[in-house]
Amino acid sequence: MRSGAMRVTVLSSVAVLVAAGLHAPRAFAQGTEDPCRALAQGKTRYRAGAARHVVFAVAARYGTTEVVVTECARTGRSWKAVLTAPGHVGRNGYAEPGAKREGDGMSPSGSYSMTEAFGEGDPGTRLPYRRLRESGDCWGSTIGDRRYNRYYRGACLPADEDLSQIMENGPYRQAVVIDYNRPPDSPVVQGNGSAIFMHVGVGQTAGCVSMARPVLESVMRTLRPRDRIMMGTSRALFRR
Repeated sequence: MRSGAMRVTVLSSVAVLVAAGLHAPRAFAQGTEDPCRALAQGKTRYRAGAARHVVFAVAARYGTTEVVVTECARTGRSWKAVLTAPGHVGRNGYAEPGAKREGDGMSPSGSYSMTEAFGEGDPGTRLPYRRLRESGDCWGSTIGDRRYNRYYRGACLPADEDLSQIMENGPYRQAVVIDYNRPPDSPVVQGNGSAIFMHVGVGQTAGCVSMARPVLESVMRTLRPRDRIMMGTSRALFRR
């Protein structure tokens, strides 16, 4: 649960987030697929649906933990890139579509809604926001437990995520829930993976998508229910 180097480029005409080294990430500079253009041209393997903003987390290949995070905003019938920055995913990279399992150290591939957020204080998101307490905020990861891949309040089971403690340590000071293996996108399937979030960090994760806090908070301020994330390798996300 860690994120990329502090290097951010915002492509909005009205704002620039500044961090060390202001230029496009190398993968984008080498001319890899422009996610927003692909979305506008119908070249993505997943549809945006009712989303007004789509966040992409694109890896060059399976096995790598480094991704390019791009946020695209709908403008009429087109899509405009408003932010691009480096990020990271699971320590074993992306799982192939449908192959993610609990504890495999991989991030799921696919398109998922983002319907809630949590952390130490609302940065101004339109998503429902849960302010975490000093203790007792948990997310189920115990296979077979009825709270699997759900938030609950109480004493966290040993295999579950102690959100309060992880917030204290840093990563969950801000986080957005990715609706992988959970409603409204799908029913919860025991063992298929849990606790998949976008969160603060500076390196590889256990399966989440991590990025620098200024980047994440910028994205959070634009998100609303029904916005989506498309995550995976370039080949898994785009038609050629």
